[in-house]
Amino acid sequence: MSVVRIVTIAPGESTGWHYHPGRMDAVVLAGVLTRTLHDGRIEVNGAGTRVVEPAGPEYAHVGQNHGGRPVVLLATYHVPDGCPTVVAAPAPGWSR
Repeated sequence: MSVVRIVTIAPGESTGWHYHPGRMDAVVLAGVLTRTLHDGRIEVNGAGTRVVEPAGPEYAHVGQNHGGRPVVLLATYHVPDGCPTVVAAPAPGWSR
């Protein structure tokens, strides 16, 4: 099943560490999204760019808005039956 949502991250806010049970595809409609990935890499995506997040807890990540205007995403979650779109995850030990 696919679920489509508009996700807004206010300036200075974050998504918290999480993962997706199914792949998530998004387009950044506004703002600049900064993501810290499970392996410590940082990816920055501005308006008009595509974000793909693989499924599973091994791909936990956090999205942050370091800018002065909201980040707006058009997100499509490819959700396995009976699963939520997002699952909270603990921050990796290296990020604390």
